[in-house]
Amino acid sequence: MAWECSDCNAREDEKEKVVVDAVCHHCGKPLCRDHQVIVGQDEAFAPAAPEEPALRDRSAVHCESCRRTHHSRATLLEGLPT
Repeated sequence: MAWECSDCNAREDEKEKVVVDAVCHHCGKPLCRDHQVIVGQDEAFAPAAPEEPALRDRSAVHCESCRRTHHSRATLLEGLPT
C-alpha cells in the first residue's frame, strides 16, 4: 500500500523520491518529509523530569495546520531528527 501525504497529496513511490514516514502528533495525518514540521521547544510541552534523561527530547512532528494552532510561538527544528 502506498501512503499519501495529507498536505500535498503526493504518493510514495518505489524509487523513494517521495517518502511518507511520519504522522502529525496532534491529528495523525500522514506527512511526507517535505511537509513535516518539527517543533523542538515550546512552553506547551511539559518539562522533562531530571531523573529521566531519555525524556529530555520533547520534539514532535506536526502538520503546518496543527503547528499554527497549537504551537504558534514554538522553536522549529530544521531537517529530520536523527
